[in-house]
Amino acid sequence: MKTTLKRASVTLAVIAASVSVPLAAASPASAAYTACLQYISDSGYQVGPKVRSACNHKATRVGPLWVANLNCVNKLVAARVTALEATNACIRAH
Repeated sequence: MKTTLKRASVTLAVIAASVSVPLAAASPASAAYTACLQYISDSGYQVGPKVRSACNHKATRVGPLWVANLNCVNKLVAARVTALEATNACIRAH
């Protein structure tokens, strides 16, 4: 009886985790991606495929700060965004 109850509780925990994790992870990721795109747009640049590709590179958290992903910054600079604005946009892509 204990084994059956243990298996059932483990199964329920796995199901709950598999449903809640994607829902929790999807919103912040897409919000950060959108924030990166919006920053570029608000800075007067066109948002095209190169900018979208760049904003897919996520920033990294270092203590209380977010650090821009260099791939994101380099791709935006290659798309003729200034380094400062590219860094600021990429920090938002966390």
